[in-house]
This record gives sequence, structure tokens and C-alpha cells, in this order.
Amino acid sequence: MRILKIQPLEKTRIAQCFPLVHLAVPSLTIAGWLEYANGHLSNRRSDPNGILAAQLEDGCILGLIVYQFDRLPAQGRTLLVKHLIVHDYFAAGRRMVERSLIDAAEDLARQRGCQAINFIVPLHPAEVASMRLHEGLESLGHRVDGVSYCKPLSVQDWVRRD
Repeated sequence: MRILKIQPLEKTRIAQCFPLVHLAVPSLTIAGWLEYANGHLSNRRSDPNGILAAQLEDGCILGLIVYQFDRLPAQGRTLLVKHLIVHDYFAAGRRMVERSLIDAAEDLARQRGCQAINFIVPLHPAEVASMRLHEGLESLGHRVDGVSYCKPLSVQDWVRRD
């Protein structure tokens, strides 16, 4: 049986995670990932954002969660998991990695005094089915609580319109 460790991602290993992240977000470039991850690991806040990595003893990274802390009106202090990315060639391995990351996120939320934990998962049916995230989350007591919409803006849209 493989031993899996969940620990904060070190800045020196951000680039190593790109192939894993690229599987989940094919449109993401290496430069985009490096900028996002480095910015996300900044410790400028009392409750910094973070990235947890699921890795084997040999250092091979099989999964990530990207999180931040927030205070939501209906839920109070919340750990917001913005990305749950899991990869393993075999379904049993994928479930083990997913479960370990979900458990680690819940432990982190409890340690930091959160009233809730929210996972943002893709809603496109093909993505959800291929990652099987919803089954793992639902089996651990999570429920669908809403939908997040995103509108990509071009540079031209950034100009203030009066």
C-alpha cells in the first residue's frame, strides 16, 4: 500500500504541479499557473490562502486543493476550497487521494475555527463524471449549495464605462 502525505505545497514545487493542474484546466498556461500559485501562497494576511498537496513518499504529487478563508453571511467563517484536483491512473487510487484531501481540508477548517467548508467543483457533466468529485463529497456529508457563474472579461472590458 502506498503512503500518501498531505502537506502545504512548497513554493519550490509549484512548477512541478503544472502537469497535474493542466489535466484539470487544459487552457491554463505554465505562466498563468506560476503567477496564480505564487500569488496564492503569499503570506500577507493573518489567514493566508494556501495549497495542500497529496504526495507519495517519493514526492510524486497526485492531488491538490487550493483554498482561502472567507466570512460568508449565511455561513460565517468558511474555508473555501476553490480547486480540488486529483489524478491517479486507477479509480481506487483516485478515491484515496480525493478522500485524503477532503479530510485534510475539513481538519484545516476545524483547526481554524470555521463554521463551514465550501468546495467549488465544476458543474459541466463530463468534467464532474470524469473526476467523480461529487460522489466523494456527497458520501462525506457535503451537499450542493449553489452555483457559481463566471464571465471572462477581455482587457477592453476593464475600461470604466460611464
